[in-house]
Amino acid sequence: MKNNNLLFSIFTLVFFALVAVIYCAPVFSGKALVQPDIINYLGSANEMLEYQAKTGEPIYWSDAMFGGMPTYQTGSYFEGDVIKAIDRIIRFLPRPADYIFLLFTGFFILGVTLLRNWKYALAGSIFFAVGAYYFIIIAAGHNAKVHTIAYFAPLVAGILLVYRKKHIAGFLLTTLSMALELQANHIQMTFYLFLVMLIFVIIQAVDSYQKKEIPHFLKSSALVVAATVLALGINAPRLLSTYEYSKETTRGKSDMTLLRKNEGGLEKDYITQWSYGKLETLNLFIPNFYGGASSGGEEQLKNYLQTLQNMHYSIGEDEFNQQAFQMLANQSRSTYWGEQPGTSGPAYQGAVVVFLFVLGLFLVRGKWAKYKWWLLSATLLSIVLAWGKNFAFLTDLFIDYFPMYDKFRAVSSILVMAEFTMPLLAMISVYIFFQETGNNQTKILQIVGGSVVLFLLILYAIGPTIFSFTSSFDESIHQQFIGIVQQYNPQALGFWNNHLNELKTALIKDRVALFKADTLRTLLFVMATLLVLFAYQYQLLKNKTIAILAISFLALIDGLLVNKRYLNEDNFISKQFVENPFPTEMSPRLESEANLNNNVMRIAYQVPINNTLKQLSEKDKTHYRVYNETLGTFNEATTSYFTNSIGGYHAAKLGRYQDIIDIYLSSDPEKMKAYGITDNAGKVNVFNMLNTKYLIFGNVQQHEINQNPQALGNAWFTANIKWVNNANEEILAIQHTDPKTTTILNKDKSNATLPDFTVDTTAHIKLTHYNPVKLTYEATTKTPQLAVFSEIYYPHGWKALVDGKEVEIHKANYFLRALPLETGQHTIEFIFEPKVISLGTTVSMIAWVIFLAASGFGLKKLYDRKKVISTQV
Repeated sequence: MKNNNLLFSIFTLVFFALVAVIYCAPVFSGKALVQPDIINYLGSANEMLEYQAKTGEPIYWSDAMFGGMPTYQTGSYFEGDVIKAIDRIIRFLPRPADYIFLLFTGFFILGVTLLRNWKYALAGSIFFAVGAYYFIIIAAGHNAKVHTIAYFAPLVAGILLVYRKKHIAGFLLTTLSMALELQANHIQMTFYLFLVMLIFVIIQAVDSYQKKEIPHFLKSSALVVAATVLALGINAPRLLSTYEYSKETTRGKSDMTLLRKNEGGLEKDYITQWSYGKLETLNLFIPNFYGGASSGGEEQLKNYLQTLQNMHYSIGEDEFNQQAFQMLANQSRSTYWGEQPGTSGPAYQGAVVVFLFVLGLFLVRGKWAKYKWWLLSATLLSIVLAWGKNFAFLTDLFIDYFPMYDKFRAVSSILVMAEFTMPLLAMISVYIFFQETGNNQTKILQIVGGSVVLFLLILYAIGPTIFSFTSSFDESIHQQFIGIVQQYNPQALGFWNNHLNELKTALIKDRVALFKADTLRTLLFVMATLLVLFAYQYQLLKNKTIAILAISFLALIDGLLVNKRYLNEDNFISKQFVENPFPTEMSPRLESEANLNNNVMRIAYQVPINNTLKQLSEKDKTHYRVYNETLGTFNEATTSYFTNSIGGYHAAKLGRYQDIIDIYLSSDPEKMKAYGITDNAGKVNVFNMLNTKYLIFGNVQQHEINQNPQALGNAWFTANIKWVNNANEEILAIQHTDPKTTTILNKDKSNATLPDFTVDTTAHIKLTHYNPVKLTYEATTKTPQLAVFSEIYYPHGWKALVDGKEVEIHKANYFLRALPLETGQHTIEFIFEPKVISLGTTVSMIAWVIFLAASGFGLKKLYDRKKVISTQV
C-alpha cells in the first residue's frame, strides 16, 4: 500500500507539472509572460545589473531611482546564497509554470503529511493552487508574493509534523521550508502565515493542556523556534539588510512629524486604502459578485457601450455636446462596483472549495476538531481584517498594538490566510466524508447542501433588487460631469442628466448580468459536487477514488476557467519584447504585434519617450539626473532604464526622500499649501540639489527636454550654515534657503564641532570617477569649506575618505551628504561597504553548518531506530 501511495504520488506530481506547462503553453512557442511589475523591475535594476555584469560582484547601491537607494529590495544577490540555489532547482519549469507547479506541489506535501494518502492530497492541492488570486498576482508581476505563498504549505507541514511527535523529520522540513519561505522575500505574506500559525499554537496549547501533554507541547514549540532561528540565520544577509533598510524607509520611524501621525509605521489611511467590502467577501464564492476586475473588457459592458453609441446619434451637431460626449466616452468605466480604489480581480477560491469548507464546519469532529477550530478562526480573522476601514475597531486594534502590523499596506491581501485555510479544511472535509459513513453524515450533507443551494437560489432571484450595483466612483463621475455642464452650458443640464441616468441604468444592467451569470455558475458547481457526494453516499458510485478524483476535477475546471479571465494567452507576447520592454524604435514586428495585443501596444506606445531618453543618455555621459513628467514621475522606472532619475517605482522608498516628494514635488497644491508651500521655490531648490540637469515635460508621444542651467552639479561648496532645531524646521527651510550658498544643518543630528567657513570664489570640486558604490572627487580650496554632495544621505554602509582618512558624513539639507574640508587639495571618496552584508554572510555560514550537523545527527538517529525495529522483527 505504501509503495502504491508513493507511485501515485509521483504520478500526481507529474500531473501537476503537465497542468502548469499546458496552462503556460505559449512559453514553448517563443513567447514569455509580460508582467507590469517586472517591467518596472527591469528599469529600476538596469544600472545594478550592468555593473554586476561588468564586475562579477554584487552591487548594493544604485543611483537609478529616487536619487539613489540600496538595492536590497530591487533584485540584488548575495554571494554564497545556497538557499537561493536550492530554490532555483525546485523551480525548474519556465516562468510562470514554475510558480503554478510550486503551488500544487507544496500543498501536496502538506496533504500527504497530514492525511498520508495521495488522493486527498491531490484534491487539496487543486483546491489551493487554482485560487484566482495567485494567477492575478502572477499576471501583475508580483512574483515574490506568489513565490512566498507557494512555500506556505510545506512549512506548515513541517510544523504539524513536529507537533505530531515526528520531531526529526518535522524539524528538518520546518527549517528547510522556512528558509525557502524567507528567501522568497515577501515579509508581508510570511507575516500573514505567522498569524495563521499563531492561532494553531494557541489551540494546540489548549489541546495539550486538556490531554496533559504540556511537556510535549513545550518540546515541540522549542523545536519550531529552533528551526525558525536556523532559517533566519540561513537568510541572514537578506533579512539583516532588509531590517536595516526598513528603518530608513516610509515604514520606519521618522523624526519629521508634519506628514505622519504614526511615527513608527505607515499611516492608517494608507494601510487601509485597499479595504475589502463586507459583502465583497462573497467573491471567494462567486467570482463576479462585485463585477470582477476594475478594467472590465468591452465584452462585459455591452449594454453600456450600446447606450453610449445610441447617445452619440442623438446629441446632434452642437459643439459643446460633441465635446462633452467625447469626454464622457473617453472616461473609463468598469463592471467593478466594490469599495476598493481598484482591483485586478476577485479573491475567488472556488465554488467547490468554499462549499466543502462550509460542509467541513459541520462534518469534521473528533480528533480533527482542533484543526477545524484552528482553520475556522484563522479564516474569520483573515476576512474581518481584510475589511480594514470597514471594520475599523479590529483593524485599529491591530495597527496600534500588534507588532509589525502597521508596516504593511493593502489590508485586502490578508485574505491569503483564508485562501490557505479554506482549501485545507475542504481537504480534511473530503477525507472525513470518505473515511466515515452513517446516517448522521447523510443528514449533514442534506442540510448543508440544501442550505447552500437555497442561499444561492435566493441570491440569484433577489440579488438584483437588494444590491445597488453602483459605487462611489460612479457617483463622483456623475457629479463631476454635471458640474462641467452646469458651468459651461447650464441649459443642457436636463438633457445630459437624462443621458447619464440612461448610462447608469445600462451599466447596472451589465453588472447584474455578470452577477447572475456567476451566481448560477457557482450554483451549478455546488450541485455537481453534491451529486458526486450523494452518489457515493447512496452507493450509486462505489469507487472512492473515482469520486474523489471527480470532485478534484470539478475544482480544477472551476478554478482554471476563472483564472483564464486574468492570466491567458494575451499575457504572453514575443520573448524579445519581454526581455527588452523598452524599445527605442518602431520595428515592423513591434507594430504588427501591437495591433494584435494590448500588452504589446503599451510597450510600443512608449517608443518615442524611450528614444528620447536613449539619445539623451548617449549624448551626455556625465553623471546627472532627469525629471520625467511624461510617464508619472514617481510611478515608473522606464527613465531609470536609460539614465538616473529623481523618480522611480518602488513600494518602500527611503522615508526622507518620500518626505521631499510629499512636501515639494507633490502635484496636490492643497496638500502643499497645508505646509506653507505656496510657490515653486522649494521644488526648484530640490531639483537643483539633486543635480537634475534635464526636465522632460509633455506626454509620451509629444514632449520636450529642458536643460536646467541652475543644477548645482555633483558637489558644491557653501560657506554659510543655517542651523535648525528639528527635522520639521530642516525640511521646511529648503523653500527659503539658497542651497548654492547656504547649507541647512540640524542641531539635533550634528555632533561635530565645525570650523568657521569663509567664501572662496576660486575653490572647486569635481566628480572624477563614478561607480554606484564608489564615487571619487577632486577638490581644491584656499579656505575651509563645507562640501555638499548631490547624493542621498543613508546612515548605513557609506563611508567617506578624505585623502585616505575616514571622516564623518553629515546630513545636510534634510536628505543630502556634506563634508567639511580644510584648506588645500583633496581626494574625496564615498565607498558603500555595508557591514550588514558581511555580518549576514558569516551568520548564514554558521547556520548552514548547524543545520547540516543537525540533519546528519537526525538522519543517523532515524536510521538507527529503523535498524533496531528491523532487528526486533
